[in-house]
Amino acid sequence: MKKIIGLVHTRFSPVGGVENYINKLIPALLERNWQVHYFTARIKQRIPHGMIIHKVPVVRGTSISRMLSFAYGARRKVQQANLQLIVGFGRTIYQDVYRDGSGCLLDYQKYAGKRFNKLYTKSYLHLERKRFEDPRLQKVITVSRMVKDQIVSRYNIPPERIEVVYSGVNQEQIHPNLKGDKLRFKKQLGLPQEAMTLLFVGNGYARKGLQHLIQALGSLPSRLPIILLVVGKDKHEERYQQLARKQRCEHRIRFLGYQKDIGRLYAVADLFILPSFFDPIANVVLESLYSGTPVITGPQVGASELIDQGVNGFVIPDYRSETLVEAIMKFYYFGKKEEMAAEAHRAAAAYHWDHHVDKIENLFLQILDQKNAHH
Repeated sequence: MKKIIGLVHTRFSPVGGVENYINKLIPALLERNWQVHYFTARIKQRIPHGMIIHKVPVVRGTSISRMLSFAYGARRKVQQANLQLIVGFGRTIYQDVYRDGSGCLLDYQKYAGKRFNKLYTKSYLHLERKRFEDPRLQKVITVSRMVKDQIVSRYNIPPERIEVVYSGVNQEQIHPNLKGDKLRFKKQLGLPQEAMTLLFVGNGYARKGLQHLIQALGSLPSRLPIILLVVGKDKHEERYQQLARKQRCEHRIRFLGYQKDIGRLYAVADLFILPSFFDPIANVVLESLYSGTPVITGPQVGASELIDQGVNGFVIPDYRSETLVEAIMKFYYFGKKEEMAAEAHRAAAAYHWDHHVDKIENLFLQILDQKNAHH
């Protein structure tokens, strides 16, 4: 059987969560002797050797016109190419497999508190409905049970047609063995050796809830040696620095910006905190657990499904200062931190990248087999 696959996404770029996933998936498929076709409107990086590009024209103008013209233009290009297996990402409407890494729009609006104009919402929901009602669609892959439940609830898709496949961790970059160099990494970063180190990683601080973490930090007893490392980018970073000064906890926070060597930061951290309002998976939570760093987060973060309360972290009901402070203090005075770190890694140990690709490839091959048998 020839292994030929078409991937559909609006752009081929090094920037973005979906884009980052696609950039890891394509080389893995090429290495496993898949012929990869890519249907896209914009190319912003070098094309891997062996990948075939199909350029999809889009109507320039508003975000609505670009979104709709790509979805329908890609469908036309895919029909012309007549490939056996098509996998879609993002705002696509015609595929055998759809990987949903963002969840349903109405759930995002509900929990993230973000509103779009009526025409954009109507256009987006039109594509969402068309995608899930498409007779070609064989399988939906979701990044968490949370996303699966949203789709089943809103679109009445049989649960057996939706497969939950957690994202894979790059085990070469992130590993619990790095904890052995914790003191050396602390020295490199200029951190007090005796301080308990909290870690926050994310871009777009508002949705990730950094403001709540800073407010909680300001409410912690000043005598406790606790440091927070903030990793990521936000154009409004100065506002968060001002908030830290207002809460009189600026001496406890290090804004590190974007960091390429994220593995050593997980190694340095005693506790990872992500008070995000809505994250279909939050790979950073998965990475933190894999690194052996316990986590505090909320139920609207998909990766919270891997947290066993009080065993490898804490899932808290809200992000009020008192709730966050209580969870941080519980960990601070917890007598078995090493056991909790070991449990954190155990919860995520199976979710490394090679295992992820094995599972994804098996799903692709099953669908190809079914389609060939049908023909």
